Amino acid sequence: MTQKEDMQAGTTQVAGYFVGIGFLICAVIFVITSKSVAIPFEEQPAITAEQIAPGAFRVAMTDPPMINIGTLNQRCNDCHSLFKNIRDESRELTQHTHIELSHGTNDGCLNCHDKENRETLTLRGESSVAFNQVEQLCAQCHGPIYRDWEKGSHGKTIGYWNAELGESIKLTCTQCHDPHSPAFKPMKPLRGPNTLRMGDQHSNHGELIDERNPLQRWRLLEQEESSHPDHDEHGGDN
Repeated sequence: MTQKEDMQAGTTQVAGYFVGIGFLICAVIFVITSKSVAIPFEEQPAITAEQIAPGAFRVAMTDPPMINIGTLNQRCNDCHSLFKNIRDESRELTQHTHIELSHGTNDGCLNCHDKENRETLTLRGESSVAFNQVEQLCAQCHGPIYRDWEKGSHGKTIGYWNAELGESIKLTCTQCHDPHSPAFKPMKPLRGPNTLRMGDQHSNHGELIDERNPLQRWRLLEQEESSHPDHDEHGGDN
C-alpha cells in the first residue's frame, strides 16, 4: 500500500469516529430536550369471572329431575305419587313457591309437566319426553325459534367449531331460559375497552389534544391543514 493510500485510509477512519460521536451527541440532546409524555390510564372496574362465564347461564334439570328439599335431593315422584295430581286454582302452594310463572298464555303446570309421571314432560298426542329432551317440548309452540336453534342461528354453542379438534356442544333451551319465565331480565352491559385512541369525539379536537401524546399528534396536523385551505388549482391566491 502506498503512502497516499495510507493517508486516505487514516482520514476515513478518523471521519468514522467523528460520525459516531456526532450520533451520540444527537441522542443525548434528544433525551435531554424531549418532553416527558404522561399517558392517561383510567382505572378499570373489577369484573368477576361469573360475569364473563363462557358456559350456560343456568343449570337445567337432568333426567331424572331432582330438587333439594330440606337438604335432601328428592325426585319429583317421591312427593307427587303421594297425592292426586289435579289442577286446583283455589289451593295455595306449599312447595315450589319460588317459581314465578310468566310464560304468556302457558299458565298451568300440567301444560308441560306430565300429569301421571312428573318426572317427564308432556307432548301433544299424550306422548312424553325426558327432561334432557326439553327442546322437543319447546318446539311445539316455538317452531321457528326451534328451527333457528337447530341451524345454530339461535342459542349458544360452546366448544370447537372444527370437529377435528374437539367436541361442539349446543346448549338447550333451559340452559339459557328459565322455562317458567323465559324472558331475559334486563342486563347491565359490561364496560367496553378504553384505550388512548378511544373516548369522546368532539368537533373541537383542540380540547382533547395533548401535544405530548404521540398517538394524538396526527390531530394537530389535521387542525393545521383545516386552518390553511389549499390554494386554487392555478397555484395562487385570487
